Amino acid sequence: MIAIDAGALSASTRAFAGDMDRIKKQIPFATALALTWTGKKLKENVQSVMRQRLDRPKAFTLNSVFLKPASKKSLVAKVWFKDWIPKGTAADKYMRPAVFGGARRHKRSETAFIARGIMKPNQFFVPAAGAKIDAYGNMRKGQITQILSGLGAFSEMGYMANATRSRRSKRKRNANKYFVGHPGDRHGSDVSGVWERKRIGTGATGIRPVLLFVDSAPKYRVRVPFFKIAENTKNAHIKKNFEAALKRAIEMPRR
Repeated sequence: MIAIDAGALSASTRAFAGDMDRIKKQIPFATALALTWTGKKLKENVQSVMRQRLDRPKAFTLNSVFLKPASKKSLVAKVWFKDWIPKGTAADKYMRPAVFGGARRHKRSETAFIARGIMKPNQFFVPAAGAKIDAYGNMRKGQITQILSGLGAFSEMGYMANATRSRRSKRKRNANKYFVGHPGDRHGSDVSGVWERKRIGTGATGIRPVLLFVDSAPKYRVRVPFFKIAENTKNAHIKKNFEAALKRAIEMPRR
């Protein structure tokens, strides 16, 4: 009789245990890598849907989708819209109607109108025939600035206090160009929108609407179902990403 005891496996067992211990140590790294890869794919998928469903989105809007990679200490990869920019409105705010649907919030220019009593607190404006639309389907900022200037919707401190003579002159021209009211009734008590005086012939001037005021917030349907995209992306990629990440981690040279 020959007895084969566990001692015969000691070398193999130690090697196997060593491999298992090394794999175990690499799991946090592989997990963080898999989460980051999946987050990168989610970012790409969200941007793809934005291109398909939004009306000519600007590169600024597409690039506002950001990825915060996962790490071994923080096993969470985060994908969302940037919530801060040095100037203007961050995508985290203006993309919410497209993600969640429902009524949109007041724009900064609308807030300026309300602050100066040009619009009621519950009102919003929508572009009309005289609105100048850019290549992305948005009203041109230059025209908004002219309207705000002409109607005195800039704050005195922010606009007029340090205005040059040239800027005051432009403001006067804009004040003659734009007015608030009904067609043909500059002093109408029930404000309906912003109108533009426009020359239509020699010595003749006509008017056309630029902005129309509405008493309820424009409502949006969900156009970028962010959370559904996230769920589908996770289900499709997280498992194979983890397997690939773990394989890479195991094959990495030992240090």
